[in-house]
Amino acid sequence: MQRNLDNLNRRRENGVTMIVILVALVALIASASLAIDVGMVWAARTQAQNAADSAALAAAASLIDPAVPAVTLPAAEAQALAHGAANQAISTPQVTIVPTDLTYGDWDLTNRVLNTGIDLGDPNQVTAVEVIARLDNVANGPVPAVMARVLGRDSFNVRADATAYLGFSGGVEADALALPIVIDCCKLKGPECSADYCETIQDSPPNPCPLDDPQTGDGDVSCLEFHDTGEQNACWTQFSPDDPSINTKEMTDIIQSGNEYPVSTSIPLYVDNGTKTPVISDIYDRFHGEGYYSGGDPPGGIDRYPPIHTPPIADSWVVPLPVIECQTGLNCAGGDPMKVVGLVCFEVREVLVTPEKIIKGRFLCPSLDADLMENCDLGGDSGGLDFGIRADRPVLVR
Repeated sequence: MQRNLDNLNRRRENGVTMIVILVALVALIASASLAIDVGMVWAARTQAQNAADSAALAAAASLIDPAVPAVTLPAAEAQALAHGAANQAISTPQVTIVPTDLTYGDWDLTNRVLNTGIDLGDPNQVTAVEVIARLDNVANGPVPAVMARVLGRDSFNVRADATAYLGFSGGVEADALALPIVIDCCKLKGPECSADYCETIQDSPPNPCPLDDPQTGDGDVSCLEFHDTGEQNACWTQFSPDDPSINTKEMTDIIQSGNEYPVSTSIPLYVDNGTKTPVISDIYDRFHGEGYYSGGDPPGGIDRYPPIHTPPIADSWVVPLPVIECQTGLNCAGGDPMKVVGLVCFEVREVLVTPEKIIKGRFLCPSLDADLMENCDLGGDSGGLDFGIRADRPVLVR
């Protein structure tokens, strides 16, 4: 009797064990299916992101025809579709970008949002494009399930989006700058460096002053002053992110050969103030083609404004100048490196060496000075504030 009871209990135990094994096996299969399918989805997500990134960059690069300038949305759309199709994903050999998944707008660098409530015909407002790549059985097939089919799941939808920005120049390569000078942003865009640049300089030239030579007179221009005073609006620099010592030799080398280091919004640089008489004197020589620059190699100023003189007298030299974060209360004093926020075009009109050390000229606005700004279009990577120099190359911002 006891033996029969033992056998019965043993069979019950075996039955429970089998149930536990079956439950564990189902859980193991579910875990395996999850691992395999999650891997598939992540791989497809990466491929879709690659398609969205390349399509957004290609579209942004074709947003504007700089020769007019004019917005060219059809060209941007064509590039987005072509570059999307050059990518493949697990579920499709060519990723199709749907035209309705392209959104155009103005990218807000500060708040990092795409403003779509703009005039899409205005090249000064259209600065970015958002592209969505979908693997969701609409334009492209979804990601097929493998092990998840055991649990009744046949496929997964995947979406990736990217925003590319073709805004205003945020930097230049080495050898592109002729003057070792950067400008205080607050003197161009108001106390918080947030006002409209063209409106600010049209209302009143920053640090206004008259030209000394009446023959080039056209009202007040701006005086670039380098003293540690409230009138200071420009700083000396050698464009170095590492060396805080701003010395005459390095700055005159820049006037002769250009900047040794690239300039970018991602690379802060050291600045300084003071008169720097040898540097101002070298700028004067290059402007007039004298001294080291006799013969005009490299060229400096030209005789642009009437009456034209024989021999010519330099009265115009259009140069790009980096703009740095506001110097309110700092006055360009040496210390921490300063962030670059963009590039501006400046027309040098006069250079004074004695008794004052001042550079006189005009900050240029594209709506008023398009012909002059053609001599200053350096392009470069996007990322700067709006000072009128459009970038050549877009960047991914989201």
